Amino acid sequence: MRVVGGIHRGRKLIPPGGNAIRPTTDRMRETIFNILSHYPAGLAGTMGLAGARVLDVFAGTGAMGIEALSRGACHATFFDRDRKALQLVKKNIALLGLEDIVTIKSVTAPRFPPSKDSYDIIFLDPPYRLDIIPEVIHSLKENGYLAGNCMIIAEYPSGRILELPEYLSIHKEKSCGEAHISFLIYTP
Repeated sequence: MRVVGGIHRGRKLIPPGGNAIRPTTDRMRETIFNILSHYPAGLAGTMGLAGARVLDVFAGTGAMGIEALSRGACHATFFDRDRKALQLVKKNIALLGLEDIVTIKSVTAPRFPPSKDSYDIIFLDPPYRLDIIPEVIHSLKENGYLAGNCMIIAEYPSGRILELPEYLSIHKEKSCGEAHISFLIYTP
């Protein structure tokens, strides 16, 4: 496992032990971030991640949020309910010296606390056995996490159909093996 682009490109991350955490592959991460580099999510609508605020729900290793920081995001918040996953996120953040621009919280989705901050990019990669992406998005919206024109990147098993509310539209979709990625745009 490594950072695939940006200022930390090539830096190794600590991988998870065992099968409890299923990180997004380096190849899939590269595909996701190539697509994001052409979306105006950053500060003042700049293309790519420059100045973007990122939320990594179901953070696991933290690789998605770390990749965003490496590519110019100004802040990343990491949510996971698993203590071992949160420890792994903290180790990977420390490995790259990113402690000053992150927030790490123990949160069980979809029970999110109200947020003072909204996010430009949100990564959702729940365990494949859980079919909760629509419920998670609804809770994020109700609790103030979605910035206007926020991009939500949802990873789920190929073959699963997402029921989307009217405030979300599909920007792009990609499949890679067992994984399907939907790039969703929030319109308030």
